[in-house]
This record gives sequence, C-alpha cells and structure tokens, in this order.
Amino acid sequence: MIEEPLHDTATVAKRYGVSPRTIRDWIEKGCPTPQGRVKLPAAKFGRGWKIRGEDLLLFEHRVRPRQTRPALDVDEPED
Repeated sequence: MIEEPLHDTATVAKRYGVSPRTIRDWIEKGCPTPQGRVKLPAAKFGRGWKIRGEDLLLFEHRVRPRQTRPALDVDEPED
C-alpha cells in the first residue's frame, strides 16, 4: 500500500494564496460557497492539522464554481 503525503495548513495556505488561519477556518467552520459552507476534511495531529491529498481534491471539487471547472465531455470522433 502506498501512503500519500499529508499536507499541513501552511502548505495548503500557500497553494491557495491565503493564510494558515483561513485554512483552519475552512477545517473548523467551512468555506462559504453559494450552496452553503463546505468543510475541508482534516485530522488533528498534536497541535496542528494534516490534510490528505485526496481530501484536498474533493474539497476543491466541491468549492469551485461549476463554470471554472474544465469540461470533461469527450467529443466523439467523426466517421
């Protein structure tokens, strides 16, 4: 089994251009979206939080507005 790396709040904050406090708020209170707040799944290790890469991708998918996601439709080849 391959273990994926865990991200800390500082790493995730740098990725999104926000402060680590904002990431902790997303974990504890949720990130505001038009559909309501979405919490960032994380686990508490000692005094800090750790976020799995898989949870981060799911969070991004739930928070990003639909129009900014890339189209996933595959064009059928013409005969």
